[in-house]
Amino acid sequence: MMRKTLKVAGSALREMVWVVIAVAVLYGAFQGFQLLGDNRPVAVAAPVDRPVALVETAELSLISSPLPVRGEGFIRPYRNVALSAVGAGRVMELHPALIDGEGEFSAGDVLVRLDDRAERASLDQIAASIAASEARLDLNRTQLERTESLRDSGSASQGALDQLLSQNAELVANLEGFRAGLALGQIAFDNKTIYAPFDGAVLTKLAEVGSVVGAGQSIAEIYTSSQLDVDIAVREADAALIPGLFQDADVPAVVTISFAGRDITWDARVARFAPALDPQTRTLTVTVEIIDVNGGRAGDSAALSSGASPALINAFAQVIVNGDNPARTYPIPSTALRNGNAVWVLDDGALATLPAALVHVDGDTSYVRLDSVPDGARLILPAYGTYTGGLPADAPVLRPLFANGAIAILTGSRALAVPLPVSP
Repeated sequence: MMRKTLKVAGSALREMVWVVIAVAVLYGAFQGFQLLGDNRPVAVAAPVDRPVALVETAELSLISSPLPVRGEGFIRPYRNVALSAVGAGRVMELHPALIDGEGEFSAGDVLVRLDDRAERASLDQIAASIAASEARLDLNRTQLERTESLRDSGSASQGALDQLLSQNAELVANLEGFRAGLALGQIAFDNKTIYAPFDGAVLTKLAEVGSVVGAGQSIAEIYTSSQLDVDIAVREADAALIPGLFQDADVPAVVTISFAGRDITWDARVARFAPALDPQTRTLTVTVEIIDVNGGRAGDSAALSSGASPALINAFAQVIVNGDNPARTYPIPSTALRNGNAVWVLDDGALATLPAALVHVDGDTSYVRLDSVPDGARLILPAYGTYTGGLPADAPVLRPLFANGAIAILTGSRALAVPLPVSP
């Protein structure tokens, strides 16, 4: 009985010890939390030194020239032809432009003459056969007339007359055959001479005097040196800006290339356009024709003295086509367009937002339509730096400063704070 009582008392004592330990741990945790709370750092609000963006204003001016519609392409001749002979032969003569590889020729000039002695002899032979046939035909006709008279008087038979009629028909057929042979011989003779199909110059020469060429073999490559074109791809939206493009109007353009370390510029015009859009790029191919190849300008001096240099063929060219000249349109830096549909202006010391309709984009310049611009208003440009103070009191250019949701307009020694506009 005593043993059982001691066992129960020991168990109760152990439970009491664990309870005391748990209470001590909780009390220590509470005291530690209180201590941390009493020693925590106190956050104190401090003003933030915000940087002030420095911007400038610019004058708003209506466009004074047509909208530039730009394109790129390669200079190519209006026509480019490979000279070749229909038949084989030896080259006997070349035009001086082909011999020297320079200079020009005119339409109808003899460019290449092949050996035509065999064709000439054949023509002489056929001509002799024609002359003999005509002589026999004349004799037969005389005999035929005499036989008809004798038959009418009973002195000649009908059989003799029929025989002469048959001979006459045979001679006529032979004569026509010789004349057809003469025409064929003349064609073969003419094919030994190659004439210039247009005014132009030589791009490449592939044969020399004395060389033998085969039928269809290229002898030289010629091109229209006074007619050069550039094909450019124009977007649908830009094509709509070119006045009269689809009415065959004379639309001016300018073509520029970099050649031999200098820029050469030609006056040009739109010559034609492709009848369909490119299915891949959805652009329209417009052909620009250089008006005067010899009138290229390289600085203040003429670029070319006579004709187009072959080195200009396939040269990379930049083209500017004169677009429309719409009303109420202003060129501005593209970065000055706010949200794509508004601009900020400084109007008599106050900030204003003007709705803007984008008309055309040309590189870093956007052309926008502004329906109502106050007199003397200046365009506010984007920030380009941070204001550090020390602006001169007589600064001639207004320098607006963005800061803390407002704009500070500094002009001379005056300052005016206005709220930032709300974009439409």
